[in-house]
Amino acid sequence: MNKEKTASNPRLLLLSCSRKKHSTPGLLPALERYDGPLFRVTNKFMRGNLREAKVPDMYILSSRFGLIPACKPISYYDRRVTSQRVKELEGPVLTELEQILQNRRYYELFISMGKNYMQALRGYEPLIPPNLKVTISTGGMGRKQAELRNWLHGEPRMSLNNQTKPVQQGKANLRGIEIAFTPEQIMDVACLGLTAERNLPRYQVWFVPIGHQRIPVKWLVNQMTGLPVNSFHTDEARRVLQQLGIEVYSRG
Repeated sequence: MNKEKTASNPRLLLLSCSRKKHSTPGLLPALERYDGPLFRVTNKFMRGNLREAKVPDMYILSSRFGLIPACKPISYYDRRVTSQRVKELEGPVLTELEQILQNRRYYELFISMGKNYMQALRGYEPLIPPNLKVTISTGGMGRKQAELRNWLHGEPRMSLNNQTKPVQQGKANLRGIEIAFTPEQIMDVACLGLTAERNLPRYQVWFVPIGHQRIPVKWLVNQMTGLPVNSFHTDEARRVLQQLGIEVYSRG
C-alpha cells in the first residue's frame, strides 16, 4: 500500500484517526482498527476494488502513533488529541509528510481530518511539490464521506448547488421530541439503519449523502426519533438536520 507500489497510481490519502475503534485484541492494520464513518467508506472501497491501480497510498494521523501507513499493525488504545498533544505531533508529522512526498512523486493528495488534527499539519504548504493537486475535505460528516467516496472512485466532487447549510445548534425539537445527536452519531444511526434495511430507502428531492448513497431526509429523521415518516413534513426533517449540523442537498 506504500513505497513498494509502482508509479501507476500516484495518489495519496491522509486521514485522521477516529475515536471509534474495533476492540479486537492484538494487532490490526490501522485501516481496519479504526471504525469511524470515513474508515467505513475507505474499507468498503478497498473490499470492492481489487485493482491495485485504483488504490491510493494511505496514511493515518493518530493521536498516539503520529502519521503512520494505513497498513501498520496497531493495538487498541483510547487517547484523545489535546492541544498539548497537537504541539507534540506538529514537528514529527511534518517531518514524516516531507519524507513521504520525497519518496514518491504524487499527482493527487486528498486530506480529510478533524480540526485538531489539521492543526498538527500547520505549515505543510511549503512541502507540497509543484503540480501536486491538493484537496482538503471540509463541511459536515455526510459531505466528507461523499467527497472521500468520490475521490476514491475518481469521480468529481459534489456540487454545492442546492445545498442547505447547517446551523449547528446541537439540538432540535420535532413534534415534542427533543433530539440531541452529534453529526458522527447521526452517521452511526444511519449506517445501522441501512444495514438493517432490506431495500435501500429512496429520496424524492432532499437527501443526505452517506458514502455513495443518497439518504432521504425523512428516513434519516425517522431512524433518529422513531417517528413515522408520515407524521412530519420534509421541511421539518431538513430543519432538524440543519440544527444538528448535517448538510442537506437537493437533486437538480
